[in-house]
Amino acid sequence: MKGSMIWNLQRYSSLVILCYLLYVSSFIVLSEGPINFFDWTNFFLSFQTRFFTSVACIFILLHAFIGLWTVGTDYLTERTLGFLNKSLSKIANIIRKTYLFSFVLLGTVYLIVILYIIWL
Repeated sequence: MKGSMIWNLQRYSSLVILCYLLYVSSFIVLSEGPINFFDWTNFFLSFQTRFFTSVACIFILLHAFIGLWTVGTDYLTERTLGFLNKSLSKIANIIRKTYLFSFVLLGTVYLIVILYIIWL
């Protein structure tokens, strides 16, 4: 992956997450009187909120993927694991690929479950 693309994706995903937080916060702040269960339910069952929540969840997972990918490629290398133990440096690539696979799999499961809950 290119560094500039990763940098831009990380920054733009954080802006989308911020916009989502402002959207939900504006509902809370601008609502007249106390928010009851029906107001909250109607807000989150509207198409706009479902769509924006889905987009925000995708960008949260993208933001997390980039952060975890950076940690994996920076710290799970032969050189850095070799400082801990020589035998770890020999299997550093396996450890890094297992790490990447596990959080991609977990992120995919999270996304499927979140989208299922939102759109059901």
